[in-house]
Amino acid sequence: MSSLLTSAAARPILEILRSSRNGIVYGGKLRFSHALVINLLYRSGPLRPRLASVLKATKDHASVLAAFAIIYKAACKILEQDLALGSQNSGLIKFLAGAFGSWIVYSQHFSYFHPGITHQITLYCFSRVLLAGGKILLDHYLNCRQPKFTIHSELVSFKDLSENQKKSLRQSVYNKSWKYFAVLTWGLVMFIYDYQPQYLQSSLRHSMAYIYDVEMQNWGTWRDFIGF
Repeated sequence: MSSLLTSAAARPILEILRSSRNGIVYGGKLRFSHALVINLLYRSGPLRPRLASVLKATKDHASVLAAFAIIYKAACKILEQDLALGSQNSGLIKFLAGAFGSWIVYSQHFSYFHPGITHQITLYCFSRVLLAGGKILLDHYLNCRQPKFTIHSELVSFKDLSENQKKSLRQSVYNKSWKYFAVLTWGLVMFIYDYQPQYLQSSLRHSMAYIYDVEMQNWGTWRDFIGF
């Protein structure tokens, strides 16, 4: 069996299985800790059903990541070998494989995968893609247009800046962009929560109700207020 691990023919299958295994481990650890805290601290009722809910959420999250890993890695191997796209089209291969895997796992076209979990993961990825896209556009603009900046009362092109100056400039723009993104995002979230909260994802809506709807709570003693 040890020779199988070093077999070139078995390598693609081993990579797919390893990627799936990593998805199970990562998804299980992430969802178990999150679901355990939510159910023990913020949910009421008998303990046994709550623990069962934790285990189910863990299984659902792990199965989503594992399924996408299998489909994505398998699609990459097929596109690389059977369609002869080759390494020179690595970006296109990964885009097509990611889109295909997402159509099966994350698009909710099939009812097998938990819609709440696929929704959460997709929104998480979208926020990261949006921020990364902004950084890519900024770097592309700086490198192509070569704008000038005032350094010690002199106009200096971007290409003539030192590496530390370039890094500081990029970081300054990134930080400002994040501030605007955070302000707009949270302004919209709080507005939607007040205006039409049913359109927000359920776990977000429940956590916001727990944190912000204190007007609906009553406290008879300081012990009730503190929560002990």
